[in-house]
Amino acid sequence: MQHCLYLRCYKQEQLIFKHHAAFVLMKTPAFYLLLLLLCPLFTFAQTFKAGIAGGVNFTQIDGDNIGGYNKFGANVGFLSEIPFSDRWAVGLELLYTQKGSRAVVTANNLSNFKINMDYAEIPVLVKYHDKKGGFNFGGGFALGRLVRTRYIEDGTDATEAYFNGANKPKRWEWSIIADVSYMITPVWGISLRGAYSLLPVRQDPNSLFRNSGQFHNVLSVRTIFMFSAINKKD
Repeated sequence: MQHCLYLRCYKQEQLIFKHHAAFVLMKTPAFYLLLLLLCPLFTFAQTFKAGIAGGVNFTQIDGDNIGGYNKFGANVGFLSEIPFSDRWAVGLELLYTQKGSRAVVTANNLSNFKINMDYAEIPVLVKYHDKKGGFNFGGGFALGRLVRTRYIEDGTDATEAYFNGANKPKRWEWSIIADVSYMITPVWGISLRGAYSLLPVRQDPNSLFRNSGQFHNVLSVRTIFMFSAINKKD
């Protein structure tokens, strides 16, 4: 009896672990290919910087026929940076980011729904540092793996009905990123980021957008903590 109970608990733990966002992304061939491409950068980099970031996503889905950044979600994860000069660097991140959209009931819109689409994401950015002003400007791409979906309409969970058949979302998302950050100190900073899907994340026959596609449109505000800069002298 105890042995059976142990096996059941073990299987449940393994199931949870396999669906953990970071594990799902890290076990994919794309993740290992990315590491292979970045290995030479680590070799020739002058200094390796690392930290964490956490903040809020303000999101909408272009193509759901509803406008406005009304859906809020988390944007948290790990940061790393490989400088090549005083001004230029390559940034690599591993994030858990919540995207989607939410309809706000108004006189012109009686819809009441919320779309949740959570991703494990690896952004890669080229960054330019303004050494005098403390500003950092970055741009690049991100590869995201869909790890969770949910659709709520009028307080009812209708996920299976909404994400079915041809309307099923794609597992992978490629997005383009623009980022501006300001380091208040060498350790603490704030970041403003915009991200947009390069390809449709889902098809919807009711969509009035390009080719009936849906695209994530995300604005993020984050706090940055660079623990590699603690007790470091310039």
